[in-house]
Amino acid sequence: MRIDSLNSDFNVTASLVGSKSESNRALMICYYGGFVPKISNLSQADDTSLLAKILMEEKKIRDERLVISEKKEEVKTSCSSCKSCLKEISCQNAGTVFRFLATALAITHGSYLLTGSDRMLKRPVKALVDSLRQLGADIEYQSVEGFPPLIIRGKNIDGGKVSVDITQSSQYASSLILAAPLFKNGLQLHLDGELTSMPYIDMTIKTMTAYGAKISHNEREINVEHSDYQNVEYTIESDWSAASYWYELAALSNNGKALLQNLKMESVHGDKIVAEIFKSFGVISKQCDNGVFIEKTSSIIADEISIDFLDNPDLFPAVIATCAGLQINATFTGLKNLVIKESNRIEAMIIELSKIGMEFEKISDDILKIKALNSLPKFTKDNPVIFDSYNDHRIAMSLAPLAMKIGAVEIENAEVVSKSYPNFWDEFNGLKVQGV
Repeated sequence: MRIDSLNSDFNVTASLVGSKSESNRALMICYYGGFVPKISNLSQADDTSLLAKILMEEKKIRDERLVISEKKEEVKTSCSSCKSCLKEISCQNAGTVFRFLATALAITHGSYLLTGSDRMLKRPVKALVDSLRQLGADIEYQSVEGFPPLIIRGKNIDGGKVSVDITQSSQYASSLILAAPLFKNGLQLHLDGELTSMPYIDMTIKTMTAYGAKISHNEREINVEHSDYQNVEYTIESDWSAASYWYELAALSNNGKALLQNLKMESVHGDKIVAEIFKSFGVISKQCDNGVFIEKTSSIIADEISIDFLDNPDLFPAVIATCAGLQINATFTGLKNLVIKESNRIEAMIIELSKIGMEFEKISDDILKIKALNSLPKFTKDNPVIFDSYNDHRIAMSLAPLAMKIGAVEIENAEVVSKSYPNFWDEFNGLKVQGV
């Protein structure tokens, strides 16, 4: 995709997608509850569509088995002793889908090979598998210890006490507690390791509670009682992670304004912190009846900033690109888990921003500094800077707004944004992009 110029004094309305994270949690709950979802504003992201399709197929199979069982007929199963007899389920490069399904399949009748793309096979799952095995799950690694693919033979799990290390991902905990109401003994979960992305666990608990789960959380302890999920009508909030690219565009503009429809400042979503972060870039936020209105109102407030992304890693690409575009010195911490995302986002952003002359100092696996330049280069329609998206939606969306400052930009594999924000480019075109 070629972006030749952007309007630096825009005033647009953006129809943000429903939160992918919240949508995936609600879909898992409906699957565990055994009912048809009654969800409004469900995300249209590729990851959510993939999860919905897989769960629909598994629910159909589960319901058919239930009918057979009630008729007291023999249920035929695979031999589960060879790969050819396993049902293969590909999660592509959807980490959340893989982690949530690992637990779901562990308690679902059948034998499965849970796999994904080449990148997925490099994303660790050991901590989750260890916890599931502690609970009695039958799981083995098909190839490399600690990594997908997984061979899973579903069985009944009673629950009880277990610990999970969430240093690499809080989704390990969310995967377990989403299934926990089905366990005869509930679940008493202890969170080990560094407490990363805790707002996402809060989101999981909030969504479960809305569906009638009985759950309590106190620091490192989460207790889930055995209970039935209730089939309720549920509305997904708009996506604060997606909003970060509009904050970036506003920050890079002269006088940009945007109404982010259906977004809520009072939100359980941890990435709402983006509104606070971007105050340092001269962008203010105001809640309106139909969304959040953002506006660039001042020149840069901060000459240098420090931000910890431990709880909000998805905001890193938009923030570091903003610092590059505005020539702000910055220190970023809480980064180490970015290497196991859809791409190695630390290296990806270093390589791509180096194309426009940015300099970096990598203090450790967890700390990165970006250094301001005296001026940014300018690129023309005939000589654009070519950015690689690394097949990563957040890399693509964070690099595109830089056209506001440096001129012509070309994004390779731009369609990857459909992973989380399918209508991003349609909305982006409202900034009067030329030559797209």
